[in-house]
Amino acid sequence: MYENYLALIPLFPLFAFLLNSILIKNKLNNVQAGAITFVSLFISFILAIITSIHVFENGPVSVKLWEWMTYGNIKFNIHFIMDELSVILSLMVTGIGSAIAFFSIGYMDHEEKVGKFFAFFALFAFSMLLLVHGENFLVLFMGWEGVGLSSYLLIGFWYEHTKNGNAAKKAFIANRVGDFGLVLGMIGFALVFNTISFTDLKNPDLAIILANKELLIASSLLLVLGAAGKSAQIPLFVWLPDAMMGPTPVSALMHAATMVTAGIFLLCRVSNVIVHFPVVLDVIAWMGALTALLASLIAITQTDIKKILAYSTVSQLGYMVLACGVGAFSTGMFHVFTHAFFKALLFLCAASVIYGCHHEQDIFKMGGLKKKMPITFWTFTIGFLAIAGIPGFSGFFSKDEILVMALTNPGNGVWLYSIALLTALLTAFYMMRMLVLVFIVEPVKEEKAHKKHSKHDKHDDHGSHDIHESPGVMTVPLMILAFCSLTAGYLGLPHLLSHDNSRVFQNFVEKFVAKVQGHSHISAQNEVVMMVVTTLLILSSMGLAYYIYVVNDPSKMRDNLKNKFQLLWSISSNRFKVDEFYLLAIIKPLYKIGSFLVEIVETHIVNGVVKLVTKLTTSSGNFLDDSKPERLEMGILYIVIGLTIIITAVFNAFIFR
Repeated sequence: MYENYLALIPLFPLFAFLLNSILIKNKLNNVQAGAITFVSLFISFILAIITSIHVFENGPVSVKLWEWMTYGNIKFNIHFIMDELSVILSLMVTGIGSAIAFFSIGYMDHEEKVGKFFAFFALFAFSMLLLVHGENFLVLFMGWEGVGLSSYLLIGFWYEHTKNGNAAKKAFIANRVGDFGLVLGMIGFALVFNTISFTDLKNPDLAIILANKELLIASSLLLVLGAAGKSAQIPLFVWLPDAMMGPTPVSALMHAATMVTAGIFLLCRVSNVIVHFPVVLDVIAWMGALTALLASLIAITQTDIKKILAYSTVSQLGYMVLACGVGAFSTGMFHVFTHAFFKALLFLCAASVIYGCHHEQDIFKMGGLKKKMPITFWTFTIGFLAIAGIPGFSGFFSKDEILVMALTNPGNGVWLYSIALLTALLTAFYMMRMLVLVFIVEPVKEEKAHKKHSKHDKHDDHGSHDIHESPGVMTVPLMILAFCSLTAGYLGLPHLLSHDNSRVFQNFVEKFVAKVQGHSHISAQNEVVMMVVTTLLILSSMGLAYYIYVVNDPSKMRDNLKNKFQLLWSISSNRFKVDEFYLLAIIKPLYKIGSFLVEIVETHIVNGVVKLVTKLTTSSGNFLDDSKPERLEMGILYIVIGLTIIITAVFNAFIFR
């Protein structure tokens, strides 16, 4: 019975995609199209809960739908599984996806192409569930590519605008670079272990690992490249901030709770293999730490509310990857779990603000929204306190454990911990900055305020409409996610706070992923000291932001900071010119190579050879056509003799050598 439930979980979103696609010409309104996607996801959520309960009590559930083909000893099966790892993301995709779909019904009320939007939404959910429930690399890869396609469609939903189309293409290309690494890494693992099943990789043969160490290290690093593409890590993080060009619920769906965590999910899937290679773990840890720090430094100077949250997502993903790099895979998944709630909440609150402010996204042109949008303000505050790591909120428990694991990691622990702590302080600063500028202080008065118009905005004059709270269809999901952001962390309480029921979440996930090894022990007293010191530093960072942006004159503050830290401000606001570097170092050289191949190789060499062969053939035909019969017969005889000699020589060379 549970096998049937597992098979049905991905099929309901697929059904919603097909139904919305068929009915697009009927011009569905936002309620009709949204209801189809929401109901399908909610049914999948119920089925996921039922199946998950069985997994908690009796272990994994799997179902093999059919055998596709066999290559040697490797079987390529369409095989689903719900185990200790996939159950987490399955509940997140269907549960949070349902909330976002419900929210989108209100947010997309003025959009003409709602049928297409909710069809793409359902396609994304189906692809993500394929990725999560895949028992082997084959099914995971099918979902992986499906997620890439559907994210391209959703990011470029308003493709009429050039920036939206460019952002979609950028995301697609960056992910293809990572996918190249994923494919090669999958092949390497298959060649070594003679299987593509994750169940077989759960307890790999140590002798095989040691005998194929070099190939497995190379394959593992290629898988890390694939994870870097999906989870927006250095050097492939540039696509995610630009992906904010899509509708804001898309950002909440893909870039907060589901798609971007696929890379961490992949690392956990192969954790029992890569944990044997310290060099691979070091690469993962430093990649995550540096990504977290870089994204935080960029977020400090951004003014677009969605861009700030986008770089915040990149930074939090860096935390998760850092946890995997120090061998704390279950801790990384715990932060995936808590982050899903508070980041989805923050993005939907941003969508509520944008909706209430008639699609204004500059935080310096908002302000004073606390009284006008009270539900959005209080739910946003809960999400802010969670991401800042304030005790009692979900982000505190997962972030604190990552800091502990980084500090106790042998080798580079102190450096990794220092970077992670600095990132936490920066996060508290720029999130407090956004909170006070959007909700507390009055907006900056400008004589010529820049007004943003887009096709999806049906208001001709933003200023003629009062700012208002979002409708209930949008605020109800905010309250649900706020409750989860407040309580989710209590599933992973540290041992010193809950001796009998400590680390429930982590212990459950560690039934599949590799366990932490080699970390130095830290006493309960020292851990308490770390918690207190970290909390005080975070509160100080929040207080600094409050002093700068509230106590001081907000209309002059931005210019004063720019003047004092002009160089650093310029570097941060220009996003360290990473895009410009890629343009100069990669894109332009590739364009030049392409131009050379087209203008020189194809035009003069390839076309020249084709023209030469054509001319010779035509000339030979004319010669034979104009020749006398006896000369024609001699020509044919020479051709037959020549072919006989060539065939005989080739036959002797390959058969009788």
